[in-house]
Amino acid sequence: MNIQNAATIALLLLLPARLHAADTGSFTADYTGYSHGLTVLKLTGSLTLTPGGYAAHVTFHTAGFIGFVVHSDNDSQVQGVFQGSQAAPSLFVGSGNLRGTKRATRIEYKNGNPVVTLLTPPNERERTLVAPQDTLHTIDTLSAAALLVRTVAATGHCDGSTTTFDGRRLSVLTSHTTGEVTLPQTDRSIFAGQALRCDFDGQQTGGFVTNENEDSLRKPRHGTAWLAPILPNAPPVPVRVIFDNKILGEVTLYLTAIHGGDAETSTARK
Repeated sequence: MNIQNAATIALLLLLPARLHAADTGSFTADYTGYSHGLTVLKLTGSLTLTPGGYAAHVTFHTAGFIGFVVHSDNDSQVQGVFQGSQAAPSLFVGSGNLRGTKRATRIEYKNGNPVVTLLTPPNERERTLVAPQDTLHTIDTLSAAALLVRTVAATGHCDGSTTTFDGRRLSVLTSHTTGEVTLPQTDRSIFAGQALRCDFDGQQTGGFVTNENEDSLRKPRHGTAWLAPILPNAPPVPVRVIFDNKILGEVTLYLTAIHGGDAETSTARK
């Protein structure tokens, strides 16, 4: 699973069942990612929900020794409104670097469908093209996050499925509720205690890298997120997330700081 989608899936699972948290409000959460005992990733995600719309923002960069070997960073954000039970993004923008190559994406939405107005480098250089008809009525991954947050607030579970298009890849993201568990204290995180476990899958269905095995790229990649309410008047947040990345291997994200609602916790863990 690529880092951007994994980060987004973490946001997709913001509201656990039975916790009855606010379905409006905002927060910003910081995470440190570890693989094989080493720091590999720093990530920040923020979300604002209003009765009629949403805004989301995710940034990340590789860190530690892996940051020198395989440097990657990304900054993505979206704004949109809710139309009935659907999210309707208006503009998605993303920029970053992947192993020394600058990348940029801009997607404008016309009549509910994505129109890619900027894509650097062009897809023709590295990927198979996604057919335009396959992108109809898809949304970006951050809008999928906002939509599922709003849906879960109404239904009380983290079960959901959506098709996303990020300008390059077409993917299906699914999640389901597993149950409540108690997370033990660790010096890598500010959180310990009761949390809801949600398992998720991400499966790429289009936009494959041309020099890699498509069957391998189509394989679903699994992960788990644990969620808990931390801030008053704000949605619960992922307190720990595990996902599989083809470059970094299995990555565990630990919550290190949280801001928003009516309180702030910013005790960063090394």
